Amino acid sequence: MCLVETDKAPKPVAACAAPVMDNLSIITKGPRVLKSRENVLEILLLNHPLDCPICDQGGECDLQDQAQIYGTRVSRAYINKRGVEDKYCGVLVKTIMNRCIHCTRCIRFGIEICGTFSLGTLNRGTNTEIGNYISKISNSPILSNVVDLCPVGALTLKTSAFVSRPWELKSLESVDLTDGLGNNIYINYKELDVVRVNPKKNKNLNESWISDKGRFAFDSLSNHRVEGKAALSYPNFKKVVSFLNGTQSLFLINKELSVKELNLLKKLNFLSKNKLKVKV
Repeated sequence: MCLVETDKAPKPVAACAAPVMDNLSIITKGPRVLKSRENVLEILLLNHPLDCPICDQGGECDLQDQAQIYGTRVSRAYINKRGVEDKYCGVLVKTIMNRCIHCTRCIRFGIEICGTFSLGTLNRGTNTEIGNYISKISNSPILSNVVDLCPVGALTLKTSAFVSRPWELKSLESVDLTDGLGNNIYINYKELDVVRVNPKKNKNLNESWISDKGRFAFDSLSNHRVEGKAALSYPNFKKVVSFLNGTQSLFLINKELSVKELNLLKKLNFLSKNKLKVKV
């Protein structure tokens, strides 16, 4: 989509790859350039399903924006769209590979950021698809960031599937407290419920990534919680306190512990009458 027309080349060239030279004339909105971008979009939409009303990426899809600006309402394709089998990318990432446009962002993320080679391009030509070379899932703690990289709805989050639309969400800037790094995040919520957590770009700290733990920790706000009197008479907690009252204990902790975990350790120290020793 970055095609431009220059007086040094007989046909449109990619602006991000064209060399700069003296007295170079560049046309960015000429009829030839707009027609070339329209043809590129037509190829991208050749096998892309028209399921925007049920797609979780609808409303924040890059392909939707490009099609609205540069696309055409008429298609010259009279062939059936191909179908691709969905891949398994873990319990958190939902895949609908019919929507994939083979931008290979997920592959480059796995190789350059995660250091894994679990994803790659399979087959050739019109049969090209993104898949696993072997049936193995990456165990990287930042794997869910591929959802933010995917420009279409091929990779989405299972936790927020069919829950809301982007225009229904409100955003709040916050800090991730699940580790000691303090990643900058956006908390997206609908009414009184947190729907998802997205990274906030910070070049000096977390760049554009957050851990899977920080992205999905909000689930504990509404699920599997101990409420009411049970929270005050939790049997395991009482056993720990009674054990600490009669012994001198040493706790070895990590610098990356969350604030919640450190606060729990502080409560244990208070209930055990300051008999805890802590070393980092």
